[in-house]
Amino acid sequence: MEDQAHLMVNPATTEPSPERTAPGGGSELTPSRRPRLAVFGGSFDPVHNGHLFVAGEMVRGGHADEVLFVPARQPPHKIDLDLAPANHRLAMLRLALAFYPEFSVSDIELSREAGPSYTFDTLETLRQVFPEHEIRFLLGMDNLIDLHRWYRATELVQHYELLIYPRPGVSTPSFAALAAHFGDRMARKLAKSVVALPEMPVVATEIRADLVRGRTVAGRCPESVLGYIRDHGLYGSRPA
Repeated sequence: MEDQAHLMVNPATTEPSPERTAPGGGSELTPSRRPRLAVFGGSFDPVHNGHLFVAGEMVRGGHADEVLFVPARQPPHKIDLDLAPANHRLAMLRLALAFYPEFSVSDIELSREAGPSYTFDTLETLRQVFPEHEIRFLLGMDNLIDLHRWYRATELVQHYELLIYPRPGVSTPSFAALAAHFGDRMARKLAKSVVALPEMPVVATEIRADLVRGRTVAGRCPESVLGYIRDHGLYGSRPA
């Protein structure tokens, strides 16, 4: 388990920030319930406006009070994926989230030694670091299909509230398919965890491909992120 001083990073700076405040910058939360922290994992290669839309809808829809972005060092289900260096992906996230007080970013998985990042382990660590929060997990519909293959998947579904969001071109698995892997009770929990959102047709794979071809990706990534990509020549783009 990582040193807690390295778990949380303030999105507007490079300084670690292990303390948390109420969403929006400081007013006290209603004591009738625990604040809900939605953990948004992924490669974020690069972070784009679709990510920001989903996170914003979770807060606006009352599903979460804060969203914590957790970039993966190497997702176990994408072991053949050639990711941009971790320091660049983290820097782009900090730029993208700088003006959203309800969003933050953690380097908990990037700080681990080489090897895959397991969601269950990350959530267990965060639950210990933030016992006053209700930890939830954001999951794309494409990952729900293969969730039964994840490390300690059944425990993940049992112990945590999931917020499942739509992905372009991906249909919701049938109840029968979910029940075959998780049983009826957990299948019902998963079905109720699907959040109705408009699909955002923004895909990181297409962004990277268009950058390699020299095509514009304006409107799909924050301007600050596009500037960083150009400045560092990422994804085959020409350095500024």
